[in-house]
Amino acid sequence: MDYDKRHKELMLPCLRVRAGKAGGSGTIIYSKENKDSGEFSTFALTNHHVVANIIEIKEQWSPLRKRQVKTDVLGTPHVEMFEYKWGKGATGSRMSDAEIVAYDPNEDLALLKLDSAKAVDSVAKLYPRGEEDKLRATMPVYAVGAALGNPPVITEGMISQFGIKIAEVGGDKEFWLSTCPTIFGNSGGALFKADTHEFLGVPSRIQVLFMGFAADAITHLSFQIPITRVYDFLEKQYFRFIYDSSFTEESEAGIREEIRKEEEYKLARKDVEDGSGRENK
Repeated sequence: MDYDKRHKELMLPCLRVRAGKAGGSGTIIYSKENKDSGEFSTFALTNHHVVANIIEIKEQWSPLRKRQVKTDVLGTPHVEMFEYKWGKGATGSRMSDAEIVAYDPNEDLALLKLDSAKAVDSVAKLYPRGEEDKLRATMPVYAVGAALGNPPVITEGMISQFGIKIAEVGGDKEFWLSTCPTIFGNSGGALFKADTHEFLGVPSRIQVLFMGFAADAITHLSFQIPITRVYDFLEKQYFRFIYDSSFTEESEAGIREEIRKEEEYKLARKDVEDGSGRENK
């Protein structure tokens, strides 16, 4: 068994994420040179609930709409990339600030862009889009994450079920169930296919058993946001360059900016129309 290959492709892409008083894990899914700046752009995927603690909704003045409007104010998460030495485990880490560049509470996903301009050699390989029907229950998998705030921990298990709907999160989102032991802190990490080391999803929940007033976490029943939802999230947020080389970081940023301006214009126009309507009355 090639332990060095497994270490590089499973452990090194995993980050520890700290967001205010909360924390969890993240996984590097992209690191390439930006043609405009000549520096490397590195993006990591995590759960929204890992960084939700530093996302605030505040009233701020809008010059375009000429009134106070609700605005998302995003804090700065900190991520740690770990260094290892054979026989000693994690011997140090490289800290970097990050920017929350996309998030969706309904999908419980967030995308972070690291401030570091250095290249990252170990990037998770995304399982090919559209090939999910080739996956089968009982396939061996690994889960990797900063369990309980530790440097990345790897556990093994197998895919148990697909297509699970969880009522407490709306019941309309699909989860996959694996038997990889996970615990608090694994959120935002990665589920990998054991034989190919391809990224299959994001550990986000564990089963909880309520007995009277006690709630015990069943750590070997782990629910993942599947790769299908990850692709949909990146597509809807216009970060398609992460998985499709026919798009570029620059072109997608341009689209997002145009959409932002268009939405601001529509809201400003609606403000004027609503104001005129009140005056006519």
